[in-house]
This record gives sequence, C-alpha cells and structure tokens, in this order.
Amino acid sequence: MSISTYVIVEPSNGEFDIQPAPNPYEIGELVPTARPELEGVAPILYRLEHPDRQLARVKELAEYHRREGRPPLVCCIIETPADTDTIRHHLADSLVLDKPESGTTVFRYYDPRVFAHLRWILDMQQFLALTGPTTHWTYLSSAGNWVEMPLEGLPGSRVEVTEEQFGQLGRLAFVRHALEPLTAKNISIPEDLPRRLDTQLVKAERYGLPDEDRVPFALHGVFVSPNFDQHPQVKSVLAGIGQTPYTEAVADWTDDDWSRIARESALYQYQ
Repeated sequence: MSISTYVIVEPSNGEFDIQPAPNPYEIGELVPTARPELEGVAPILYRLEHPDRQLARVKELAEYHRREGRPPLVCCIIETPADTDTIRHHLADSLVLDKPESGTTVFRYYDPRVFAHLRWILDMQQFLALTGPTTHWTYLSSAGNWVEMPLEGLPGSRVEVTEEQFGQLGRLAFVRHALEPLTAKNISIPEDLPRRLDTQLVKAERYGLPDEDRVPFALHGVFVSPNFDQHPQVKSVLAGIGQTPYTEAVADWTDDDWSRIARESALYQYQ
C-alpha cells in the first residue's frame, strides 16, 4: 500500500518556502463544497513528493515560526493511503461544522492550537471521523514538541458535536490563553488541565464575567480550589461584578489571602 505525505499550510501566516529542499507540489486550497465563499482564505494542501529531502526543512520552518512568536504556517503533516482527490475533499469538507441547533460554522481543526485539544473534546469515534483516511497526523505543539499521532485511516464522515462540545470549542481561545504563561515557563501541563480550565470558564460565563476576567477567574478555580467561588469573600466580589471588575476586586489579595481561601473552601459545597 502506497502512503503519501501532505502538509496543510496557513498561507496568511507567511511564505511556504523550504529551499534548498525541493518545494512541495501545491494541490490547492481546501475549499469546502458547502462554503465556496472561503476561496482565497482557505488553508492550502501540499504534497511532499520527496519527503526524505523535504520533511526536515518543513519542520525547521515550523519551528522557526514558533521561535519568532508567529502563528503557525505549517499546521500539520499527514500521511494517508488515500488518493489526492479523496484526502483533499475530506479535509476541505471537514472545515464546515454543523451547529447543534441550526446553521454551520468554520471549524479550524487543522490549526495545531486547536487540534491539540480535540482529544479531550471529541470522543474517539468523532475524532476518527474527523481525521478520516489519514494514518499519521503530526503537529508542532505549543511547547515546541513534535506530536505524532498514529490513526486508523478510516473513511471520513461529517462530525456532529453536542451542544456541550460546541461550547467547549467556542471556549478554546480562553483555554489557550490561560495555558500560555505556563507553556512560556516550560511548566508541565497535566493532561486534565484544559478540561478543568473549561469547567471554570463555564462558571465565569454563568457569573457574567467579561472576557478579560474569565481567564484569571478560571486560573484561580484551578490553582486555588475548584469551589473557591463558594467562599464568602469571593462570593461578595462576584455579587458586585457590575460595579467592580473581578480582576480589579482581587488585585490586592496576597498569597496568604489565597492560601486561606483555598483552605477554607474545603468547607463549602462544590457547585
């Protein structure tokens, strides 16, 4: 069985030039059948016809963009036994996600900053439907490590998500923002941390916190206590959100204050 290697590139993030290695063959934009208006802004699929000479340079380019603090140009490297038309159509049509109630939205699943979180959001059947006929999916993580995922290479199908999963996808930008300072300090990220952050972000939404206060609140919920919001001192702040922003209200609290709240939060029921 012949295996071909492809790369998904985000052209708005830079020029895909891997010289002195041979430049890959451009297959074309991944324009979904249902969203032809994405032509001109869709990611581009390339085939590596000489992977033994090209892969190292592709990875070097991705690593360079990360070191420079630039958004990903090289989004992923995939291997598949499928023919070019099959993999192109699958990857393109996967860019359209049905909303749980009605309508569709663009699903940037190929972006490594999104793809890295899909294993805790989607179940295995959904994940394999998304990756479809690919046998390996490789991407550069936010920590700078190359993650290679072996897959089953199954025929692809449309991914349907629940209302809860759709909400989790919508909150990924906040989860990523919360993880950024930890990654920058090379702090090991526990596997369950993104999910725990998301749980606290749901609470932040429920309390009506504005966008700029949600990440600080979620980090307190993870690193202080998961039910810190039930502590009377915190509840008082949350009750006054309309008058004083959360971040401003807790700005003067010391490490001792937070340690005391963490200890005392054990007395209150988790909600």
